[in-house]
Amino acid sequence: MKPYAGLRVVEFATVGGVPFCAWWLAQQGAQVLRIQNPQAQPLGVPVAAGADIGTWQRDTRTLDLKTAQGRAEAMDAIAKADVLLEGFRPGVMERLGLGPADCHARAPGLVYARIVGWDRAGPWAPRAGHDINYIAMAGALHACGTDTVPVNLVGDLAAGALYAAAGIGAALHARAASGAGCVVDTAMTAGSLHLLTAVFARLGAGAWNDAPASNVIDGGVPWYRCYMTADGRQMAVGAIEERFYLQLLQGLGLEPATMPPRGDASRWPELAGMLQRCFIAQDQAHWAARFEPLDACVTPVLSLAQSRAHPLHQQAWAEGRPAPVPRFHTPGISIQQTGDTP
Repeated sequence: MKPYAGLRVVEFATVGGVPFCAWWLAQQGAQVLRIQNPQAQPLGVPVAAGADIGTWQRDTRTLDLKTAQGRAEAMDAIAKADVLLEGFRPGVMERLGLGPADCHARAPGLVYARIVGWDRAGPWAPRAGHDINYIAMAGALHACGTDTVPVNLVGDLAAGALYAAAGIGAALHARAASGAGCVVDTAMTAGSLHLLTAVFARLGAGAWNDAPASNVIDGGVPWYRCYMTADGRQMAVGAIEERFYLQLLQGLGLEPATMPPRGDASRWPELAGMLQRCFIAQDQAHWAARFEPLDACVTPVLSLAQSRAHPLHQQAWAEGRPAPVPRFHTPGISIQQTGDTP
């Protein structure tokens, strides 16, 4: 199924969450027209067109929006579209005569989606920034730990692109009843804060330590962290529940009676040391095979190349690219999928 088949999207080319959101819409069947600035400068290290998701599954039209002709052609395309998607700093589209008021005058049913870094109504609205800045100010980078920056998954993609995609879907649902379009405004800092909802709730209740690697799900306990193997790779351990913890010990050849009690935090360094000495004795392939049949929530930490080749993910690729997520199936077709272990 392609639930957005026939949906017409005009994307104003930029970086970050916008191209990913547009590609996600295209994967679900939308027809995406990408409007590109002829003077656009590449950001960072240039990539070949085939590796740039901004070029995938959409048509591209080069228009100089500083000219009357370029703006007129852009507006003509917008007037035929269902969704507009842009990620410029606040005020840019308005100065071009392509802001929400201008576009809704031509296309009242348009869903005008915008992805920005800082809240549009806040004091930092005009400031520049990138993913690392947005998640830093939201507290997400602190919570994850700053030793390793989590690529741009949190700010650009989760807090930006996917929140915008969800907002677009909600706006289209509302339009189906009212016929009216609206503005969908997604700020990546606000999205990053929203992703931390459960963490903030626990912090407010005194059930979260405001320091990285000091809580159950951030590596603060020995049974939820990564351990080095003999070949310099790692194994990820998520044995929170007792039954999984016992399977962890079984897989490592450890007797529960010989282990420090899990409830004694003062002995967690000792417990972690025992687990690490076991893992470091063999390579990752050994432990991956050892835990494959065990219900222990223990898995290898795969490199990108390993992940790409792993049999687990072969159905998750299509034509050399990740397949659409989520998947939609017609009634009568049953596809078993699993999430977090219950």
